[in-house]
Amino acid sequence: MNLNQLQYFKILAQEEHYTRAAQMLSITQPSLSHAIAQLEEELGTRLFEKREEILCSHVMESCFFLMWRNL
Repeated sequence: MNLNQLQYFKILAQEEHYTRAAQMLSITQPSLSHAIAQLEEELGTRLFEKREEILCSHVMESCFFLMWRNL
């Protein structure tokens, strides 16, 4: 886990949309997807679920986001 992944996670959780989050971060959508996939693999859990073009957070994601936001 690195600071870029945490920043990507934070913006994606706020935006709930990969393309908008990638634009805000000035990176490509595939780069963001790859970074989030690596973070999910490292944590051993899915952080987001795509439902009808909207990202929905998992319970674990909510806890992780609250922890990150308070750092």
